[in-house]
Amino acid sequence: MLVVSQPSPEAIGLGLNTADPTTLVIDLNCAFASIEQQQDAALRGRPVAIAAYATDAATIVSSSREARDLGIKTGMRVFEAKAIFPAVIVREPDPPLYRSVSDKLMEIIERHTPDVRRMSIDEASLNLAGTPDLKRLGPEGVGRVVKAAIREEIGECVTASVGVSTSIWMAKQASNVDKRDGLQRIDHTNLVSVFERLQLTDLSGIAEATASRLARAGILSPVQFLRATPPRLRLAGMHSEVARGWSMRLRGFEVGGFETTKRKSYSHSHVLARATASQGELEELLMRLSDMVGRRLRAAARRGRVVSVGVVYRPDAGHFSKQAKQPKPISTGDEIYLAALTLLAARDPRRTIGTLGVGLSDLVDGAGGQLDLFAQAVLPRKERLEAAVDALRDRFGEDAVQRSRLLGRAPVVRDRIAFGNTGHPDESRPNKS
Repeated sequence: MLVVSQPSPEAIGLGLNTADPTTLVIDLNCAFASIEQQQDAALRGRPVAIAAYATDAATIVSSSREARDLGIKTGMRVFEAKAIFPAVIVREPDPPLYRSVSDKLMEIIERHTPDVRRMSIDEASLNLAGTPDLKRLGPEGVGRVVKAAIREEIGECVTASVGVSTSIWMAKQASNVDKRDGLQRIDHTNLVSVFERLQLTDLSGIAEATASRLARAGILSPVQFLRATPPRLRLAGMHSEVARGWSMRLRGFEVGGFETTKRKSYSHSHVLARATASQGELEELLMRLSDMVGRRLRAAARRGRVVSVGVVYRPDAGHFSKQAKQPKPISTGDEIYLAALTLLAARDPRRTIGTLGVGLSDLVDGAGGQLDLFAQAVLPRKERLEAAVDALRDRFGEDAVQRSRLLGRAPVVRDRIAFGNTGHPDESRPNKS
C-alpha cells in the first residue's frame, strides 16, 4: 500500500520532489562472485575474486562478500588481493553465465511493470506508476517480492539491494545505502538526513575530480551540494545546464542520465601473463582481439569506421594509442586486424608490452554506408564465411574454429563483460509494451 506523507516546511523550502515514490533500482550484490558461489557450492563462504584474467597483474572485477570483508575490492590487482589474503580464490569471468542471470533478473522484474530499464548487467530500474502492484503491494512490497524471487529462482547466494525513490538516480542512491541485501527508501521526508551521512563521492556520478572542483567552490558535502545556488555551482566550473540538471537530480526529480543508448564503440583488450616485444606474438594476439571485436559487432548488426589500438608498456606502465578512420564501415576480423596492424607499427619496438587492446568506433547500423563498387562481389562471400564461423563458435565455443596461424596456440583471449552494459547484441533493450 502507498504511504502518504505531508511535506515538511524544509522539504518545500528546498524544492524537493514531494511525490510518492514509484521507482525502484535493483542492484545485485557482489554480482559476479555471488553468481559463481551459487554455481559452485565449493566457493560458498570463501573469499572469491573474479579477475579479468588469471594473472597476478589482472584487475579484479568482482569480489565476494567474504573477500570484501577482508579488504579485497573491485579495481585491485590480483597480487594486491593475495598480499591481503594469500588463499583468496581467483576465477576468470564466465560472461554467458552472468548474462543468463541478468536475463532472469529482467524476467523477474518485468512481472511487475512494462517500464523496465537495464542499467548494467547486474542492475535494473522499474517504474511502477499506474501498475496494479503499486496499489496492491506498494513500492517496498514489490521490492520484497523481487528479492524473494531472486532467492528462489536465481539462488540463495545471490542477493540484491533495492532502492525506492522518485527518480532512477535517487533510487540508486537508496540502493547504495545498504549493499548487503538491503531495501531502503529515500523521499522528501528523509532525503536531507540521508545526505548528511554521505560523502560527495558516495553520490553516483561524483568522482574524486568532480568533488575536488566542488570543494574549490566551498561545496564539501552532499547537503551543501543540495543547497548550492547556481552562481556557486558555476564557481565549480559547471555549465548552467549541467548545474540545473544536478539541482533537479539532487531534489529527487527525473532528469535523465540513465537512458539506455546504443554503444558508441566496441573494444577488446588482453593483459599478457608475460610482457613481450615480439612482433609475431603481438600479431597473433592482435588477430584474436580483432576477431573478437568483429564477432561482437556482427552480433549487434553494426559496423564501424574508426579503428584504434592501445598498449600499456611494462614495467614502466607507459601508454601508447593510435586510431585511424577507414574509407568505409567495417566489421570483419580481417578488416579490423589489417587496420590495427598498421597502427601497431607506430609503437616503440624496443619496449615490452603488457596489455594490448583494439577497438572500433564511429558505429553505424547494418551494412552502413555505401559499399565500394568493386568490393560488392567479394564482401558478401566474406561475410557469409564470417557468419558461418560465428554460428560454429556460438554452438561449440570460441576456440572451435581457429585461423591456421593460431592453430595449436593457447586460447588466451576470453569473452569479457564490460561494466555499464550486458554484452548482449541488443544493448538498448527496449521496454515492453
